[in-house]
Amino acid sequence: MGFHPRLALSAPFTYAPAAMRLVAFLTFALVALLAGLGAGCAPVIGDDCGDSVDCSVNGDRICDVAQPAGYCTIQSCEPDTCPDDAVCVRFRPEPSRLAQAWCMKVCEETDDCREDDGYLCVLDTELGDFEVEPGIELPIAITIDVERPGRRFCAAAADL
Repeated sequence: MGFHPRLALSAPFTYAPAAMRLVAFLTFALVALLAGLGAGCAPVIGDDCGDSVDCSVNGDRICDVAQPAGYCTIQSCEPDTCPDDAVCVRFRPEPSRLAQAWCMKVCEETDDCREDDGYLCVLDTELGDFEVEPGIELPIAITIDVERPGRRFCAAAADL
């Protein structure tokens, strides 16, 4: 038996039996399920990171490498614009030209934070004050969310 071009071309287009279609469908469903589960493990505000790609491949979050072991966040947030698991905190709020707002991970207690990396669960009032002029002190940070005021968030212990 020699090579027959007509048979060689028709082989890939043969009809697959029902059992083979079922196996192909189940394989596809399993891959889709695993991909969906992987998406559920996306980094969140407050996760550790080495660079911004660790926080988001879409570029909507950055890695604040100045924080211990990095801190996934969103810079320049506006009130009530952070994800549900975060709160917008303005650091050094006065004078406004020095202010920077960041999404910070919300917490109920220090166990909710990366305690091993030196993070504590705090209120903005617990971060203390800084002196702008002799005798004039202002808070280091204020929570600027209107709909979720007074929420605790994870901050590096070095900031305290």
